[in-house]
Amino acid sequence: MNKKLFGYLFLIGVLLAGCSTEDHFGQLSDKEILEFQLEEQVGNTKITDDTIINVTVPEDVYLFNLTNLSASSIKVSDFATVSPKVGEKQDFSQPVAYTVTAEDGSTKVYYVTVLRGGDGGDLQLPNSSFELWHDAEHGETKYIDIGLDKDSKTWATGNQGAGFAIALGANAVLPSLPYKRSNGENAAELATQNMGQLAAAFGGKGVAAGSIFTGRFEIGIVTNAHPVFGVPYTQTPIAFEVDYKYSPAEEMLDGKLNTVEGKDAMDMYLILEKREGKNVKRLGVGWFRSGEEQADWKTQKVDIKYAQGKAPEGIEEYAKHVLKYGHDGNPTVTDPTKMLEATWGDITTDKPTHILVVFTSSYQGDYFIGAPGSKLLVDNFKLIY
Repeated sequence: MNKKLFGYLFLIGVLLAGCSTEDHFGQLSDKEILEFQLEEQVGNTKITDDTIINVTVPEDVYLFNLTNLSASSIKVSDFATVSPKVGEKQDFSQPVAYTVTAEDGSTKVYYVTVLRGGDGGDLQLPNSSFELWHDAEHGETKYIDIGLDKDSKTWATGNQGAGFAIALGANAVLPSLPYKRSNGENAAELATQNMGQLAAAFGGKGVAAGSIFTGRFEIGIVTNAHPVFGVPYTQTPIAFEVDYKYSPAEEMLDGKLNTVEGKDAMDMYLILEKREGKNVKRLGVGWFRSGEEQADWKTQKVDIKYAQGKAPEGIEEYAKHVLKYGHDGNPTVTDPTKMLEATWGDITTDKPTHILVVFTSSYQGDYFIGAPGSKLLVDNFKLIY
């Protein structure tokens, strides 16, 4: 054989041998993630330090769906396998380990970190049309709640607590229910209920206002069941708008079903907070309260006013006070006027961490005061930037 040709063949053999990672049993030891794609991902995947995978998702996904994502595509070395697999949901609020196992059984671990992308632009809260509702249960108590399923974390109602009272014989319906509009789409129907003498005697909760709010409902022990307001959010909208109808009822009752003076009114408000541990600063507020009947659908726009170290100019006195079940509220207070004023931050130096949005058929519903029969319909909540 020509020596020159033999040299070329020998060199090719060496190169081929160098590319092979077979062990002495002929099994490959390659265990690389070559490509990785996360559902909802935007932009390109970046693999750094050999085992760190960085992907980016939009702002709304990062804030509201980070705990329930899965890989949509993973390409690994030939004959290798990976776990978790494509389509298996994971909580990406912390780095998630993906283990690649080579054909020979050796392994390599990659860590996938999800980053926040985009400036939020026209970010809207999920299910802001209040279209999605589901059947729910807590122990033996069955009820209807807002959201696609029990894992929906943005909006909540007090139906879990009301359902318990109804199961014990209260002559009432759930205070927060889907309402079918003429166009076939759902809105939310919030109606104040008389929960009966048993609920009145058992913790002074004989009145239950219909409500929808961002956050969750904490059942705890029944006598201390309460909403927990707020979900993560970092934007600075200038206003919000919502479609609504309202019809107030006449007789105001307290939680022990005693008649009280005054007239009922509906509330809709938005509060932006900066939370650092137990320290809470209120940065912005938009609040609309009305006791007037609104028989036809109306789109209500509410401006958001921002604080610069003190309460913004022009807001109502009730918009200055801490919420009873807010992050820094006092659930033992029984008189709304006794709640302290909020601590105000400065929007020029502080950035929001949480958003509170509340709709309720009785403005004193968190104190179990209202007129049974008051009804508020809301639909198409929208943040305006």
